[in-house]
Amino acid sequence: MVPEPLRDIIPPEIFHRARVYELHKMELFIWKNIIDLIVSLLELYFGFYPFVWGLAASTLAPLTRRELWISLIFVFYLTIYISLRCLPILIYDKCILELRYGTHRRFPCYMYLLMGLLCIILAQIILAPLTLLIVFSVQIMGFFFFLYFWLMWAAFTLFLVFFLPYLCVPCIGVQRRLPSGSPLYADVQVVCDQTGFPMNRVFIIQTKSMQYSNAYFYGSCCLKRIVIFDTLLLNKGQPVTQLQPYEIGRGLTNPQVVAVVAHELGHWKSGHFYKATLIMKLHFLLTMVLFGLFFHCPYLYEAVGFAPGVWPIIVGFLIVLRFALTPYLTLANFLMLWNLRRFEYAADRFAHRLGYSLLLRSALMKIYADHMSFPVYDTCYARWHHTHPTILQRLAYQQKLDEEAYFRA
Repeated sequence: MVPEPLRDIIPPEIFHRARVYELHKMELFIWKNIIDLIVSLLELYFGFYPFVWGLAASTLAPLTRRELWISLIFVFYLTIYISLRCLPILIYDKCILELRYGTHRRFPCYMYLLMGLLCIILAQIILAPLTLLIVFSVQIMGFFFFLYFWLMWAAFTLFLVFFLPYLCVPCIGVQRRLPSGSPLYADVQVVCDQTGFPMNRVFIIQTKSMQYSNAYFYGSCCLKRIVIFDTLLLNKGQPVTQLQPYEIGRGLTNPQVVAVVAHELGHWKSGHFYKATLIMKLHFLLTMVLFGLFFHCPYLYEAVGFAPGVWPIIVGFLIVLRFALTPYLTLANFLMLWNLRRFEYAADRFAHRLGYSLLLRSALMKIYADHMSFPVYDTCYARWHHTHPTILQRLAYQQKLDEEAYFRA
Protein backbone atom coordinates (compact mmCIF):
# COMPACT_ATOMS: atom_id res chain seq x y z
CA MET A 1 0.00 0.00 0.00
CA VAL A 2 1.09 3.57 -0.67
CA PRO A 3 2.20 5.15 2.64
CA GLU A 4 -0.34 7.57 4.08
CA PRO A 5 1.78 10.78 3.75
CA LEU A 6 2.31 10.11 0.02
CA ARG A 7 -1.13 8.94 -1.11
CA ASP A 8 -2.00 12.30 -2.64
CA ILE A 9 1.12 12.44 -4.82
CA ILE A 10 1.91 8.88 -5.97
CA PRO A 11 -0.60 6.82 -7.98
CA PRO A 12 -0.95 3.15 -6.91
CA GLU A 13 0.16 1.83 -10.31
CA ILE A 14 3.42 3.83 -10.20
CA PHE A 15 4.01 2.69 -6.63
CA HIS A 16 3.48 -0.93 -7.74
CA ARG A 17 5.96 -0.60 -10.63
CA ALA A 18 8.54 0.98 -8.32
CA ARG A 19 7.99 -1.81 -5.78
CA VAL A 20 8.48 -4.53 -8.42
CA TYR A 21 11.70 -2.86 -9.60
CA GLU A 22 12.98 -2.58 -6.03
CA LEU A 23 12.20 -6.26 -5.32
CA HIS A 24 14.10 -7.22 -8.48
CA LYS A 25 17.06 -5.09 -7.48
CA MET A 26 17.14 -6.36 -3.89
CA GLU A 27 16.92 -10.04 -4.82
CA LEU A 28 19.75 -9.56 -7.29
CA PHE A 29 21.73 -7.80 -4.55
CA ILE A 30 21.19 -10.73 -2.15
CA TRP A 31 22.11 -13.29 -4.81
CA LYS A 32 25.26 -11.33 -5.70
CA ASN A 33 26.40 -11.29 -2.07
CA ILE A 34 25.74 -15.02 -1.59
CA ILE A 35 27.72 -15.86 -4.74
CA ASP A 36 30.53 -13.52 -3.69
CA LEU A 37 30.73 -15.14 -0.25
CA ILE A 38 30.85 -18.70 -1.61
CA VAL A 39 33.42 -17.90 -4.31
CA SER A 40 35.60 -15.92 -1.89
CA LEU A 41 35.70 -18.87 0.53
CA LEU A 42 36.61 -21.22 -2.32
CA GLU A 43 39.38 -18.84 -3.46
CA LEU A 44 40.91 -18.83 0.01
CA TYR A 45 40.55 -22.57 0.54
CA PHE A 46 42.12 -23.58 -2.77
CA GLY A 47 44.88 -20.93 -2.82
CA PHE A 48 43.58 -18.94 -5.77
CA TYR A 49 45.89 -15.94 -5.38
CA PRO A 50 49.14 -17.93 -5.24
CA PHE A 51 47.95 -19.91 -8.27
CA VAL A 52 47.31 -16.78 -10.38
CA TRP A 53 50.58 -15.23 -9.21
CA GLY A 54 52.45 -18.40 -10.16
CA LEU A 55 50.71 -18.43 -13.54
CA ALA A 56 51.76 -14.82 -14.17
CA ALA A 57 55.34 -15.56 -13.09
CA SER A 58 55.58 -18.62 -15.36
CA THR A 59 54.19 -16.59 -18.28
CA LEU A 60 57.02 -14.08 -17.98
CA ALA A 61 59.69 -16.55 -16.83
CA PRO A 62 61.53 -16.57 -20.21
CA LEU A 63 61.65 -12.74 -20.20
CA THR A 64 61.94 -11.42 -16.65
CA ARG A 65 61.44 -12.19 -12.98
CA ARG A 66 60.88 -8.60 -11.89
CA GLU A 67 57.84 -8.19 -9.63
CA LEU A 68 56.79 -5.03 -11.44
CA TRP A 69 56.03 -6.82 -14.71
CA ILE A 70 54.68 -9.99 -13.11
CA SER A 71 52.17 -7.77 -11.26
CA LEU A 72 50.97 -6.41 -14.59
CA ILE A 73 50.23 -9.91 -15.96
CA PHE A 74 48.68 -10.93 -12.63
CA VAL A 75 46.17 -8.05 -12.84
CA PHE A 76 45.42 -8.94 -16.47
CA TYR A 77 44.53 -12.53 -15.54
CA LEU A 78 42.57 -11.32 -12.52
CA THR A 79 40.34 -8.97 -14.54
CA ILE A 80 39.47 -11.79 -16.95
CA TYR A 81 38.59 -14.02 -13.99
CA ILE A 82 36.44 -11.31 -12.37
CA SER A 83 34.51 -10.88 -15.62
CA LEU A 84 33.83 -14.63 -15.74
CA ARG A 85 32.89 -14.56 -12.07
CA CYS A 86 30.04 -12.15 -12.83
CA LEU A 87 28.40 -14.64 -15.21
CA PRO A 88 26.33 -16.53 -12.56
CA ILE A 89 24.83 -13.23 -11.39
CA LEU A 90 24.06 -12.13 -14.94
CA ILE A 91 22.48 -15.51 -15.78
CA TYR A 92 20.37 -15.43 -12.61
CA ASP A 93 19.19 -11.92 -13.43
CA LYS A 94 18.31 -12.61 -17.07
CA CYS A 95 16.99 -16.17 -16.82
CA ILE A 96 15.16 -16.11 -13.48
CA LEU A 97 14.52 -12.63 -12.08
CA GLU A 98 13.34 -11.04 -15.32
CA LEU A 99 10.80 -13.83 -15.78
CA ARG A 100 9.68 -13.64 -12.16
CA TYR A 101 9.18 -9.87 -12.03
CA GLY A 102 8.15 -9.32 -15.62
CA THR A 103 10.90 -6.83 -16.39
CA HIS A 104 11.93 -6.59 -20.03
CA ARG A 105 15.36 -7.42 -21.38
CA ARG A 106 17.12 -4.27 -22.48
CA PHE A 107 19.74 -5.84 -24.75
CA PRO A 108 20.17 -9.13 -26.64
CA CYS A 109 22.59 -11.67 -25.12
CA TYR A 110 25.43 -10.92 -27.53
CA MET A 111 25.38 -7.28 -26.41
CA TYR A 112 26.19 -8.35 -22.85
CA LEU A 113 29.13 -10.38 -24.17
CA LEU A 114 30.39 -7.38 -26.12
CA MET A 115 29.99 -5.15 -23.06
CA GLY A 116 31.93 -7.68 -20.96
CA LEU A 117 34.76 -7.66 -23.51
CA LEU A 118 34.75 -3.87 -23.55
CA CYS A 119 34.93 -3.81 -19.72
CA ILE A 120 38.00 -6.06 -19.79
CA ILE A 121 39.72 -3.79 -22.32
CA LEU A 122 38.87 -0.61 -20.39
CA ALA A 123 39.98 -2.25 -17.14
CA GLN A 124 43.39 -2.97 -18.64
CA ILE A 125 43.75 0.61 -19.85
CA ILE A 126 43.01 1.92 -16.34
CA LEU A 127 44.52 -0.79 -14.13
CA ALA A 128 47.80 -1.33 -15.99
CA PRO A 129 49.33 2.09 -15.21
CA LEU A 130 47.73 2.06 -11.75
CA THR A 131 49.35 -1.30 -10.97
CA LEU A 132 52.75 -0.12 -12.14
CA LEU A 133 52.36 3.07 -10.07
CA ILE A 134 51.40 1.17 -6.89
CA VAL A 135 54.21 -1.38 -7.11
CA PHE A 136 56.83 1.21 -8.07
CA SER A 137 55.69 3.61 -5.29
CA VAL A 138 55.85 0.95 -2.58
CA GLN A 139 59.32 -0.14 -3.74
CA ILE A 140 60.58 3.47 -3.68
CA MET A 141 58.87 4.69 -0.47
CA GLY A 142 59.70 1.67 1.63
CA PHE A 143 58.16 0.47 4.88
CA PHE A 144 56.10 3.59 5.66
CA PHE A 145 54.62 3.97 2.18
CA PHE A 146 51.09 4.04 3.62
CA LEU A 147 51.80 7.29 5.49
CA TYR A 148 53.04 8.88 2.26
CA PHE A 149 49.82 7.72 0.59
CA TRP A 150 47.81 9.40 3.34
CA LEU A 151 49.75 12.66 2.98
CA MET A 152 49.23 12.67 -0.80
CA TRP A 153 45.51 11.98 -0.36
CA ALA A 154 45.22 14.79 2.24
CA ALA A 155 46.94 17.22 -0.14
CA PHE A 156 44.73 16.08 -3.01
CA THR A 157 41.53 16.66 -1.00
CA LEU A 158 42.72 20.16 -0.07
CA PHE A 159 43.29 20.79 -3.75
CA LEU A 160 39.73 19.66 -4.44
CA VAL A 161 38.35 22.07 -1.83
CA PHE A 162 39.83 24.97 -3.76
CA PHE A 163 39.35 23.84 -7.35
CA LEU A 164 36.35 21.44 -7.41
CA PRO A 165 33.89 24.23 -8.36
CA TYR A 166 36.08 25.12 -11.32
CA LEU A 167 36.92 21.59 -12.49
CA CYS A 168 33.72 19.55 -11.99
CA VAL A 169 30.87 22.06 -12.21
CA PRO A 170 31.49 22.85 -15.93
CA CYS A 171 30.72 19.16 -16.64
CA ILE A 172 27.24 19.68 -15.14
CA GLY A 173 26.41 23.10 -16.53
CA VAL A 174 27.11 26.82 -16.30
CA GLN A 175 27.40 28.27 -12.79
CA ARG A 176 26.71 31.91 -12.02
CA ARG A 177 25.69 33.99 -9.05
CA LEU A 178 21.99 34.18 -8.31
CA PRO A 179 20.84 37.23 -10.33
CA SER A 180 20.01 40.20 -8.15
CA GLY A 181 16.65 41.82 -8.70
CA SER A 182 14.84 38.54 -9.37
CA PRO A 183 11.95 37.44 -7.12
CA LEU A 184 13.95 34.38 -6.01
CA TYR A 185 16.90 36.60 -5.05
CA ALA A 186 14.68 38.70 -2.81
CA ASP A 187 13.19 35.61 -1.14
CA VAL A 188 16.56 33.92 -0.58
CA GLN A 189 18.03 37.17 0.73
CA VAL A 190 15.56 37.15 3.62
CA VAL A 191 16.80 33.82 5.00
CA CYS A 192 20.46 34.63 4.22
CA ASP A 193 20.23 37.95 6.09
CA GLN A 194 18.54 36.11 8.92
CA THR A 195 21.54 33.77 9.29
CA GLY A 196 24.36 36.07 8.16
CA PHE A 197 25.24 34.21 4.97
CA PRO A 198 26.54 36.49 2.16
CA MET A 199 24.29 36.62 -0.90
CA ASN A 200 27.28 36.82 -3.23
CA ARG A 201 28.03 33.19 -2.29
CA VAL A 202 24.68 31.87 -3.54
CA PHE A 203 24.98 30.38 -7.03
CA ILE A 204 22.71 28.76 -9.56
CA ILE A 205 23.71 26.13 -12.13
CA GLN A 206 22.06 26.04 -15.53
CA THR A 207 22.30 22.29 -16.14
CA LYS A 208 22.92 20.74 -19.53
CA SER A 209 21.03 17.45 -19.33
CA MET A 210 20.54 16.65 -15.64
CA GLN A 211 16.97 16.11 -14.44
CA TYR A 212 17.67 15.54 -10.74
CA SER A 213 16.56 18.41 -8.48
CA ASN A 214 19.24 19.38 -6.01
CA ALA A 215 20.94 22.09 -3.97
CA TYR A 216 24.04 21.79 -1.83
CA PHE A 217 26.38 23.69 0.49
CA TYR A 218 30.10 23.38 -0.12
CA GLY A 219 33.40 24.89 0.99
CA SER A 220 34.65 27.04 3.83
CA CYS A 221 35.64 30.63 4.61
CA CYS A 222 35.79 32.75 1.44
CA LEU A 223 35.20 29.64 -0.70
CA LYS A 224 31.89 28.66 0.83
CA ARG A 225 28.88 28.59 -1.45
CA ILE A 226 25.31 27.42 -1.72
CA VAL A 227 24.57 26.06 -5.18
CA ILE A 228 21.03 25.69 -6.53
CA PHE A 229 20.40 23.57 -9.61
CA ASP A 230 17.98 25.15 -12.08
CA THR A 231 16.08 21.84 -12.04
CA LEU A 232 15.04 22.73 -8.48
CA LEU A 233 13.15 25.78 -9.75
CA LEU A 234 9.61 25.57 -11.05
CA ASN A 235 9.86 24.98 -14.82
CA LYS A 236 13.64 25.48 -14.43
CA GLY A 237 12.92 29.19 -14.00
CA GLN A 238 12.17 29.52 -17.72
CA PRO A 239 9.12 30.23 -19.87
CA VAL A 240 7.06 27.15 -20.64
CA THR A 241 7.66 27.61 -24.37
CA GLN A 242 11.38 26.85 -23.87
CA LEU A 243 10.80 23.54 -22.07
CA GLN A 244 10.36 19.94 -23.10
CA PRO A 245 6.87 18.54 -22.34
CA TYR A 246 8.15 16.35 -19.48
CA GLU A 247 9.82 19.38 -17.81
CA ILE A 248 6.62 21.42 -17.48
CA GLY A 249 5.37 21.58 -13.90
CA ARG A 250 8.53 20.10 -12.37
CA GLY A 251 10.40 21.96 -9.65
CA LEU A 252 9.57 24.05 -6.60
CA THR A 253 7.95 27.40 -6.00
CA ASN A 254 10.21 30.18 -4.70
CA PRO A 255 9.09 29.78 -1.03
CA GLN A 256 9.84 26.05 -1.26
CA VAL A 257 13.28 26.77 -2.75
CA VAL A 258 13.94 29.11 0.18
CA ALA A 259 13.07 26.27 2.58
CA VAL A 260 15.66 24.07 0.84
CA VAL A 261 18.20 26.90 1.12
CA ALA A 262 17.38 27.13 4.84
CA HIS A 263 18.24 23.44 5.11
CA GLU A 264 21.60 24.05 3.38
CA LEU A 265 22.26 26.97 5.69
CA GLY A 266 21.82 24.51 8.53
CA HIS A 267 24.80 22.56 7.18
CA TRP A 268 26.82 25.79 7.11
CA LYS A 269 25.82 26.96 10.59
CA SER A 270 26.53 23.55 12.11
CA GLY A 271 29.99 23.34 10.51
CA HIS A 272 29.18 20.05 8.77
CA PHE A 273 31.72 20.63 6.01
CA TYR A 274 34.58 20.96 8.51
CA LYS A 275 33.38 18.02 10.59
CA ALA A 276 32.91 15.75 7.58
CA THR A 277 36.35 16.68 6.19
CA LEU A 278 38.05 16.02 9.55
CA ILE A 279 36.24 12.70 10.02
CA MET A 280 37.20 11.55 6.51
CA LYS A 281 40.87 12.45 7.04
CA LEU A 282 40.99 10.64 10.40
CA HIS A 283 39.19 7.64 8.91
CA PHE A 284 41.63 7.43 6.02
CA LEU A 285 44.61 7.85 8.36
CA LEU A 286 43.39 4.97 10.55
CA THR A 287 42.69 2.91 7.43
CA MET A 288 46.21 3.48 6.16
CA VAL A 289 47.80 2.64 9.53
CA LEU A 290 45.82 -0.61 9.74
CA PHE A 291 46.63 -1.27 6.10
CA GLY A 292 50.35 -0.86 6.81
CA LEU A 293 50.19 -3.24 9.79
CA PHE A 294 48.39 -5.95 7.81
CA PHE A 295 50.43 -5.40 4.66
CA HIS A 296 53.69 -6.12 6.49
CA CYS A 297 52.30 -9.17 8.31
CA PRO A 298 53.82 -12.35 6.77
CA TYR A 299 51.15 -14.60 8.28
CA LEU A 300 48.49 -12.94 6.10
CA TYR A 301 50.28 -14.02 2.91
CA GLU A 302 50.84 -17.52 4.26
CA ALA A 303 47.16 -17.73 5.25
CA VAL A 304 46.07 -17.30 1.62
CA GLY A 305 48.55 -19.90 0.41
CA PHE A 306 51.87 -18.17 -0.37
CA ALA A 307 55.14 -19.78 0.60
CA PRO A 308 57.07 -18.14 3.50
CA GLY A 309 58.98 -15.09 2.31
CA VAL A 310 56.80 -14.45 -0.78
CA TRP A 311 55.05 -11.08 -0.38
CA PRO A 312 53.84 -9.76 -3.75
CA ILE A 313 52.95 -6.07 -3.38
CA ILE A 314 49.87 -6.00 -5.59
CA VAL A 315 48.49 -9.19 -4.01
CA GLY A 316 49.06 -7.64 -0.60
CA PHE A 317 46.93 -4.68 -1.61
CA LEU A 318 44.13 -6.99 -2.75
CA ILE A 319 43.99 -9.34 0.22
CA VAL A 320 44.34 -6.56 2.81
CA LEU A 321 41.61 -4.40 1.27
CA ARG A 322 39.30 -7.30 0.46
CA PHE A 323 39.70 -9.48 3.56
CA ALA A 324 41.79 -8.07 6.41
CA LEU A 325 40.25 -4.59 6.53
CA THR A 326 36.65 -5.71 5.92
CA PRO A 327 35.58 -5.69 9.62
CA TYR A 328 36.93 -2.19 10.20
CA LEU A 329 35.66 -0.77 6.90
CA THR A 330 32.20 -2.25 7.51
CA LEU A 331 31.97 -0.66 10.95
CA ALA A 332 33.43 2.64 9.74
CA ASN A 333 30.98 2.77 6.82
CA PHE A 334 28.05 2.19 9.19
CA LEU A 335 29.22 4.95 11.55
CA MET A 336 29.89 7.46 8.77
CA LEU A 337 26.48 6.85 7.19
CA TRP A 338 24.89 7.31 10.61
CA ASN A 339 26.77 10.59 11.00
CA LEU A 340 25.71 11.85 7.55
CA ARG A 341 22.07 11.13 8.36
CA ARG A 342 22.56 12.92 11.69
CA PHE A 343 23.82 15.96 9.75
CA GLU A 344 20.68 15.87 7.57
CA TYR A 345 18.41 15.78 10.61
CA ALA A 346 20.37 18.67 12.16
CA ALA A 347 19.96 20.75 8.98
CA ASP A 348 16.22 19.95 8.92
CA ARG A 349 16.00 21.02 12.57
CA PHE A 350 17.73 24.31 11.73
CA ALA A 351 15.23 25.00 8.92
CA HIS A 352 12.41 24.19 11.36
CA ARG A 353 13.74 26.73 13.87
CA LEU A 354 13.72 29.35 11.13
CA GLY A 355 10.02 28.62 10.55
CA TYR A 356 10.26 26.63 7.31
CA SER A 357 8.81 23.33 8.53
CA LEU A 358 5.67 23.28 6.36
CA LEU A 359 7.48 24.62 3.31
CA LEU A 360 10.30 22.10 3.68
CA ARG A 361 7.80 19.25 3.95
CA SER A 362 5.96 20.41 0.85
CA ALA A 363 9.29 20.83 -0.97
CA LEU A 364 10.37 17.27 -0.07
CA MET A 365 7.07 15.84 -1.28
CA LYS A 366 7.21 17.84 -4.53
CA ILE A 367 10.78 16.67 -5.23
CA TYR A 368 9.63 13.12 -4.57
CA ALA A 369 6.60 13.55 -6.83
CA ASP A 370 8.88 14.77 -9.63
CA HIS A 371 11.13 11.70 -9.45
CA MET A 372 8.93 8.93 -8.01
CA SER A 373 11.57 6.72 -6.39
CA PHE A 374 10.37 3.91 -4.14
CA PRO A 375 9.81 5.38 -0.64
CA VAL A 376 9.63 2.31 1.65
CA TYR A 377 12.85 0.89 3.11
CA ASP A 378 13.45 -1.32 6.10
CA THR A 379 14.97 0.70 8.95
CA CYS A 380 18.00 -1.58 9.33
CA TYR A 381 18.65 -1.55 5.57
CA ALA A 382 18.49 2.26 5.50
CA ARG A 383 20.98 2.47 8.38
CA TRP A 384 23.49 0.34 6.51
CA HIS A 385 23.11 1.85 3.04
CA HIS A 386 21.61 5.36 3.00
CA THR A 387 23.47 8.65 3.32
CA HIS A 388 20.15 10.51 3.80
CA PRO A 389 17.04 9.66 5.77
CA THR A 390 14.20 8.44 3.58
CA ILE A 391 11.44 10.87 2.68
CA LEU A 392 9.08 9.17 5.13
CA GLN A 393 11.64 9.53 7.92
CA ARG A 394 12.19 13.21 7.14
CA LEU A 395 8.47 13.96 7.03
CA ALA A 396 7.99 12.13 10.33
CA TYR A 397 10.90 14.08 11.85
CA GLN A 398 9.37 17.43 10.85
CA GLN A 399 6.07 16.28 12.35
CA LYS A 400 7.87 15.36 15.56
CA LEU A 401 9.55 18.80 15.69
CA ASP A 402 6.17 20.47 15.18
CA GLU A 403 4.65 18.50 18.04
CA GLU A 404 7.57 19.29 20.36
CA ALA A 405 7.29 22.99 19.50
CA TYR A 406 3.53 22.90 20.15
CA PHE A 407 3.92 21.32 23.59
CA ARG A 408 6.70 23.74 24.53
CA ALA A 409 4.40 26.62 23.61
